[in-house]
Amino acid sequence: MYGRILVLGGTGMLGRPVVHCLTDKGHTVRVLTRNVEKTKNMFGDTVEIFEGSATIRDDIREALVGCEAVHLNLSPATEYTAMEHVVDLAEGQVERISYVSATTLSEENRWFDRVDVKMRTEELLRNSGIQHVIFCPTWVMETLQNFINGNWAVVVLGNNPPALHFFAAADFGRMVAASYEDERGFGKRLYVYGPEAITLSEAMERFAASCHPEARVMRWKLWQARLATKLLRNESLAEVTELIEYLDTAGEHGDSSEANALYGAPAMTLDEWFRIPKESKAGWPH
Repeated sequence: MYGRILVLGGTGMLGRPVVHCLTDKGHTVRVLTRNVEKTKNMFGDTVEIFEGSATIRDDIREALVGCEAVHLNLSPATEYTAMEHVVDLAEGQVERISYVSATTLSEENRWFDRVDVKMRTEELLRNSGIQHVIFCPTWVMETLQNFINGNWAVVVLGNNPPALHFFAAADFGRMVAASYEDERGFGKRLYVYGPEAITLSEAMERFAASCHPEARVMRWKLWQARLATKLLRNESLAEVTELIEYLDTAGEHGDSSEANALYGAPAMTLDEWFRIPKESKAGWPH
């Protein structure tokens, strides 16, 4: 049991269930956040809350005091800088770091900015000498909400869409929390895949029918989605559209069998996830 775990990105889509699962297992969790009120509403008194930014060195220094472990799950815009601060300021007190990377990292995909950032962040972590576990998840079910805009449900059709093993954020939180009680994952890159393979457009169709039956489904080709993001100035849609275009060529990499053997395979199916009540502790509200 680690005395205190600092979570960077604890209020995000994948961070929130990790925090819940860690606290459920009795860990003391500290969340560094720029929005104290939001974090307080999300977790109540179950976590320690530090106000600050993961990209500000002094904020990381203060947040690390008394922490023996760090879980880092941030956006590509901030994760490398945050990891740099954590590694530099660890000073022998941080015994382990868990980091959320991605499945498609490879030299041939390094042209994609997000891949390059994550590869550099992984390299920084591996070279730090700190015990670590790197999680490489595929697409989380909670991202499907990004395609809902009021009474509209947008399905973006890739040119060559791969089947993706969607997983639920709740399952991911459970696996990360389990890794803090089992050191066999140290030094490994663990791929996280859900139980069923389905294209993103097919998953979105099912999500809209089950959770947003009132929404009118619009099916856009990639060029139409790119145009819509410019006209609507919707950052979430722009981000997902960019990823869909990338996945047309990247697909999924890796083998999830090792992660499943160590920490239990993600079990929740899409249909089961659709039935989770809104604001459920199990995952991001949908």
